[in-house]
Amino acid sequence: MPSALLALLLAAPPAPAPPPDPARLLARFTISEPEIAEVQAAAARHAEAATPDPAELARRRRLSALLPRLTAEVRHEERAYRVAGLQGTSEVDYLRSSPGTWVGLHATWELGDLVAATGEAAAATAALARATRRDEAVRRATVLHFDRRQRLLVLLSDPPPDARARAASELEVARVTAELDALTGGLFASRRP
Repeated sequence: MPSALLALLLAAPPAPAPPPDPARLLARFTISEPEIAEVQAAAARHAEAATPDPAELARRRRLSALLPRLTAEVRHEERAYRVAGLQGTSEVDYLRSSPGTWVGLHATWELGDLVAATGEAAAATAALARATRRDEAVRRATVLHFDRRQRLLVLLSDPPPDARARAASELEVARVTAELDALTGGLFASRRP
């Protein structure tokens, strides 16, 4: 009897394997990819690297007020005048020449720039625009990161049966990854094997 039960168990088709847990499947597939904090930091760095820091430029402009503006001037003159006529009992006719060279050096300071450098208001506006660009890049990278994860999850847990639809899904994942690479300065490209 035990051999009949064993034969019956061996003859029965195996039970179908449970479908994989989508969360575990996604976690296993994205284990080597950067986390959201790293993606956001890379997007912020990449957005800030494109423009110089306006606050630093304003500080340098303010310090430049301590240095004088030097102006050098050299003048060479040839003055000549002629005297002709009678002087007392004699007749006079002579040419008097007086050449001269003048050298000058002027130093001027813009001390008002120590308090508020010219262009400081423009620098503050540029700093605000820079911060706005950084925040927009971080927001866009966050949206793209989770959009990419969502597309990967759908592709892994319920792949399209049609080859054309599967290729289209893979292209969408590649497009979103390329956008993330552009925003983060190649963070995902550097992680690929």
